This record gives sequence, structure tokens and C-alpha cells, in this order.
Amino acid sequence: MNELLNHTFTLGHHSVSVLELVEATAVVVLARIGLALVRRGLRRARRVSSMDEGKQFIIRRLLTSVVWTLAAMGVLSVLGVDLTALWAGSAALLVGVGIGLQGFFNDVISGFVLLFEGGVAVGNVLEVDGELVRVERIDLRSTRVVTVAGELIVLPNSKVAGEAVVNLSQGDGAMRIRVNVGVAYGSDVALVTRVLSEAMALQPEVRKDPQPAVFFQDFGESSLDFSVMGWLDDPWDRMGIQSRVRTAIDAKFREHGIVVPFPQRDVHVVDHRGVSNT
Repeated sequence: MNELLNHTFTLGHHSVSVLELVEATAVVVLARIGLALVRRGLRRARRVSSMDEGKQFIIRRLLTSVVWTLAAMGVLSVLGVDLTALWAGSAALLVGVGIGLQGFFNDVISGFVLLFEGGVAVGNVLEVDGELVRVERIDLRSTRVVTVAGELIVLPNSKVAGEAVVNLSQGDGAMRIRVNVGVAYGSDVALVTRVLSEAMALQPEVRKDPQPAVFFQDFGESSLDFSVMGWLDDPWDRMGIQSRVRTAIDAKFREHGIVVPFPQRDVHVVDHRGVSNT
């Protein structure tokens, strides 16, 4: 038995014994068993805690990378490979690769920030560059989001973590929407205020508390400018709700004879004799 275990194979300039091959195989098997136990533990942790899928994914990916890296080093050490030269070569290689992959590492670090800081989570509604998106998945390098139109967009994590992204699902319990409208001069301001408040309150998605608020914004060039605001629990259908509010306002304005003016201009034409005609 000892002779069999001590029997060696020559691979180029390196000799490997059967015992070393057995030990290397044991290292790989132990690594796989360890990863299986870790994944089972993560699944249990998710059931008994508030750990979301994104955090579970990044922890699993990180532990997998660490375990297989250590396993590879253990196999090479068991086989008698000198790791000193390997470390020296890897250091030089990593310097060159790191310079070329600065953006990649920036995205990876931003991914850790997103997942462990808690600023953005799976299911959150964000406003990115003026467009509403819902977070579907946060990976190591990128964040997958879906637009209101159903389009899948992959955003670099550095954009989500490093730029001015509005998270509409966190912060206050409700999100405010606004609809602006102008009415003709001479309109009954009290009537306009009541009609705008009713049009906003008609929408079932708009909260009753706090109640919709109407503000007389300004005296415009050709209109009295108003703004009506309401609060939503779920901001995902914000544009659709605003559209329905405008439709309700138009119907109520017609019912009460309230006029939405259009801009008017007085044009003065000067002929070649210098006479001004209006």
C-alpha cells in the first residue's frame, strides 16, 4: 500500500506521487462540501431573517471565489509547486490588469456598497435620468432594472451608487405627485381650487391622508397658474395617475365652464413708410 501511495508520475520536470494526487483530490472535495454547506446555511438564513436575494447572491459569489482560490492554492502546495514565484508573477499581472479594469473594479466595489449599505434593494422603484425603473436584481458588477414599458436595462453599479439616483421606495412613506394647470384670468379662484382638489381625490391610488393640496402658483402671462398635489403609496404608475388626473380636470373644467387659455400675442407690422399697423 505504501509503495502504491509513494509511486510517482513525472510531468515534465515535476514529479507527483499518488499520495499527493489523493491529497489534492481531497482538498477539492472538501471545498465542494464546504460550499454546499455554506449555500444551505444561506438559504436557511434567508428564511429566518430579512436577507434579500441580492445580498444572498453577493455573499455566495464572494465565498465561492474565496473558497476556490484557497482550494487552488492548497492543491498547488500539496503538489509541491513553489507559490513564491507564482505570487510574484501574479502581483505584476494584477497591477497591469488593475490599470486596465479600473471601471470594472469601480462597479464591483459599488455593488458591495449597494448590497450592504442598503440604499437600494431588489424591488425598489428608482428614478434614473428622469425615468422610473424597478430593481429586479443586483449582481456583482451591474444592476438589472425594468422600465414602466417593460424594457430590461442593465446599469453599471457605479451609476446607481455614485450618481444622483432618486429612490422612491425609501424615505417617507408616500411619494408626492404634481399636476400643473393654468386658467383664464377672471376665473373663480375658489371654484378652481375645489375642482382641482376633487379631480386629484377621485383617483383611488391617491391617499386620503394627507389630503390633496392645491396651490395658486403665480400670475402667468396669459393665465392664473395652479398646482395640485397628491400622495401615493406606490409610485410605479405615477405617469398613468397624472394622466388620469389631467383627464378628470379637463372634464370638470368643461362641466363648470372653466377655461384653459392659450397664449395670445399682439403683432405690430411696420410698413416701409414707418407706419405701425396692429
